[in-house]
Amino acid sequence: MGTLAGFGVLAGSTVTNTGPTVIGNVANPANVGVQPGSAIVGLSVFPLATPGTVNGAIYSSTAEALAAQNDLFTAYQNLMGRPTTVNLTGDNLGGLTLIPGVYNFNSSAQLTGLLTLNGLGNPNSVFIFNIGSTLTTASASDIALINGAQGGNVFWRVGSSATLGSTTLFAGDILAQTSITLVTGASITCGAAWAITGAVTLDTNTISLCNLIAGAGGPILGPTGVPLLTSLLPSSATTGEISVATAIDTFVSSGGTLPPAFLNLFNLTPAELATALTQLEGEAGTGAQESGFQMMNSFLSLLTNPFAENRGFAPPPQPPVIYKALAFKAPVEAAPGPRRWSIWAAAYGGGGNINGDPAGVGSNNLTTREGGFATGLDYLVAPDTLVGFALAGGGAAWSLAAGLGGGRADVFQAGVYGAQRFGAAYLSGALAYASYEASTNRTVSFVGTDTLSASFIAQNFGGRLESGYRVTSWAPFSVIPYAAVQAQAFYTPRYNESGSLGAPDPLALTYNAQTATVVRSELGSRFDQVIPQADRSRVVLFGRAAWAHDWQSNPNLTATFIGLPGAPFMAYGAVPPSNVALVTAGAEWRWTNGWSFMAKYDGEFASGYGDYMGTAGLRYSW
Repeated sequence: MGTLAGFGVLAGSTVTNTGPTVIGNVANPANVGVQPGSAIVGLSVFPLATPGTVNGAIYSSTAEALAAQNDLFTAYQNLMGRPTTVNLTGDNLGGLTLIPGVYNFNSSAQLTGLLTLNGLGNPNSVFIFNIGSTLTTASASDIALINGAQGGNVFWRVGSSATLGSTTLFAGDILAQTSITLVTGASITCGAAWAITGAVTLDTNTISLCNLIAGAGGPILGPTGVPLLTSLLPSSATTGEISVATAIDTFVSSGGTLPPAFLNLFNLTPAELATALTQLEGEAGTGAQESGFQMMNSFLSLLTNPFAENRGFAPPPQPPVIYKALAFKAPVEAAPGPRRWSIWAAAYGGGGNINGDPAGVGSNNLTTREGGFATGLDYLVAPDTLVGFALAGGGAAWSLAAGLGGGRADVFQAGVYGAQRFGAAYLSGALAYASYEASTNRTVSFVGTDTLSASFIAQNFGGRLESGYRVTSWAPFSVIPYAAVQAQAFYTPRYNESGSLGAPDPLALTYNAQTATVVRSELGSRFDQVIPQADRSRVVLFGRAAWAHDWQSNPNLTATFIGLPGAPFMAYGAVPPSNVALVTAGAEWRWTNGWSFMAKYDGEFASGYGDYMGTAGLRYSW
């Protein structure tokens, strides 16, 4: 500021005062000057002569006033050239809490009520307001300086004129191109009023220069004066929180202008900041693929199990039931002809839980729920060869712990399947497709309540191949060791969120398109036992115990804030375990008229993971 720093009031044309105005004080004197004009009315260094008191010197068209005006012009131009941190055009400053930075108004600026300037613990933090035309404050407006903010580091560059309403408590230096007016009772508690070409008009005001407190420290500042969020995080911050903070810092470091909604982050405690970044991460989107994988697991299992519920590939026929009554033995009837066609319907549903990694990458526990109804038709091409197809419809839903949101999907599935017997051995397989009409929702609370949602259509392709061999010598049940391989690819398109902060909502996310894959290997054994009934129907009990190993490519999504283009980050989802135990238990009742009913339970278990699915089906063969 050069020589300008010692002036409490400087005008281009005149300085006019009414009432007992006080400029400066004994401890921190302030000068009054005018250049190129010469009139200073109502102020004197001797209060007995005029109503206004100047605790300093008065310079009317002098070399000192000229030097101050030259320094004022230089400072004005310097401020005008600073890169904008946030554009607040159209916003009222009242009610805002701002952090160090450069704030731009394309035209006028208005302050009604309280404006809080948060220095974030840094006494060297700087606040610059570049206003295209006028600055106006309503009566009784106030500027509060907190956490080390100092009025001497607050600058208001005004393109035309500034007017401070009555009893306004103002802070900072006003650098106006034209004029400055302080209405009755308005005060600049720490700052000055400097006008380049016009007048400064006073009425019973107080203007006090600032005693800047020396000292450094506080948050690390980025190139535009905005603190780096990564420096404000607690030491316990997760990988996900750091990823979001780094994206915001990258945007600022590249010269981007932060939307006002993001400024609330800098007013939070480290712990509150970590929570806010977790909400911003948008982890809810990652649940779609995990829920889809489990939904496809259930559908493929329904198509390819090689016995009871697999339409016509029942265990080998058992000897006929012998009834003993006196000396009578029921004759053995001729075996019925093969039933080549089967139509079936099944309902299935269940859910699961995947534990997150809240202390590592920051993922949270994910709960999934799935259910559907399937129907199919198959045909015995030969006694040992079966082919068929199936269609299914249902729904899936998922939710995250800690109220971080979730989603749901309407699901359509279609598949073809087949099986071939080679004596006691079998080979079965299926190919399936699923379409997911999905939606997500989550809430961000550090800006009040911003509800964010999205809709998209995802697709899933899956296949399964299984082979086993029936060992019949293990009475009273058969043992069928088997091995299987299964693969899925879940495609999520690029999609955008929308929110309640406007269109577009700056906190909303754009998710990149992604294909996630999972390959599963299974090794274990199936079991069954046939229990003949007196009416020649049969009850088939069956089960499974197996181990599975999954190779999943990517449970995460790449996202970018709509308001911060060019700064992507990773949204980390819960990772299922690689090794799980598989269990199945069920029964099917087969009647001689071609009808049969099946019910089964499937479970997957591992540390921190569980998935449960129940299935009931009805079949008719002819």
